[in-house]
Amino acid sequence: MGVTSVLARWASTSVHVLIVEVPGWDESRMLLEAELDRRGWRVALSPADADLLAVCGMPGEELRAAFDLLWNQLPGPRTRVSVTTSVALSALLDAAVAHLVDDSRQRKDARARSRPAAAEDQRPDAGEHDGMDHGGMDHGGMDHGGVDHGGMDMPMPGGIPLAGGGDDRDGLEMDVLNVPLGPVLPHWPAGLVVDCVLQGDVIVSAKARVLEAASAPKDEPTTAVTDVAGRRIIRLCDDASNLLALAGWQTAAQNARRLRDDALRGADIADHAAALDRLRRRVERSVLLRWSLKGISLKGISLNEISLKGISLDEIPLKEIGLAAGARANTGNATPPDQATVDIRHRLIGWLREAAVLAGPSSGTQPPAASDSDRARQAQLALAALPELLRGTDLGTARLLIAGLGLDTAALAQTHEQTHE
Repeated sequence: MGVTSVLARWASTSVHVLIVEVPGWDESRMLLEAELDRRGWRVALSPADADLLAVCGMPGEELRAAFDLLWNQLPGPRTRVSVTTSVALSALLDAAVAHLVDDSRQRKDARARSRPAAAEDQRPDAGEHDGMDHGGMDHGGMDHGGVDHGGMDMPMPGGIPLAGGGDDRDGLEMDVLNVPLGPVLPHWPAGLVVDCVLQGDVIVSAKARVLEAASAPKDEPTTAVTDVAGRRIIRLCDDASNLLALAGWQTAAQNARRLRDDALRGADIADHAAALDRLRRRVERSVLLRWSLKGISLKGISLNEISLKGISLDEIPLKEIGLAAGARANTGNATPPDQATVDIRHRLIGWLREAAVLAGPSSGTQPPAASDSDRARQAQLALAALPELLRGTDLGTARLLIAGLGLDTAALAQTHEQTHE
């Protein structure tokens, strides 16, 4: 018992946390990530690697079922918390550590988990097969997060459907498989589910939907940032961090997230302009990133209509952001005008450049804030554009495209909440 207690307390100094986010609760998720960084804890990328499941927000019925399935996949010792406010967040995580090192509690949890599994199937190999993680199977490096693989005939044990047949582009028959992406994936829009039809690892068709939250946050913003520019910088850095992480550049992703967290704490954004511009230059000069993202673009989408979370620099008068007339073509903004095909690398550079300009002392007046209806309309257009955007891509490219689009599921969640009031 003494050795067990010592090992448990040693492991609790670096807890692995699987974060799941409900649409509209992105602020809770960002505050939690900032607290995890402060503690030196790690963000888990799959249930198998997690000690703690942290649910950010109040999920609706479908999301709750997906989160419950994830919870069943966590190995022991394990614990679970619900994050709906920044108040007492540190105390909440301290309590989670206490649960993890409580040996009697963890033994009781393990016994409760083993009884239903044994009663369900008495076959000699049932325990071995049931222990497989079907919800987190790796399709091109992606954890599908425990979404039901239904809709196919002749299911195999564990709910994995057999592939059907279909003609590929060369007229040859290939296996066809229905695979949902989401709603729980690392660096993925909250609540998004993309139901894909795959031939090999190529998406031949897709349907996108967003699972609903039980409710939107009711409290006033808990961060110290209330100005439009500061909150816009936070969103830009958050999306840049997600795209950089998916592209495999973890150091740059951490830098973007650290800048986001500094802004989230209410630090003077003018102090971050130089750091944001340095990060932008690193991204712009990186040959490896250029090669990694080569040929990946948002085709056929008008970014003047679908701008990231509302407002782009193209809608702000040049004199208000300190740019000379005619300089806009070289700024690399997040939403370049009159361009139906946008390379996501240029979009990433544009996010960082826009954040640096907004943080700089020459930014002048605040950018205009997008109305809730405008944000919702833009998010709906982006969601509707996803099936055509993803058709013909492989799964890895699809993940990068979705990250580069910057889908605002929070705006969709807010619209749904208003229609039901």
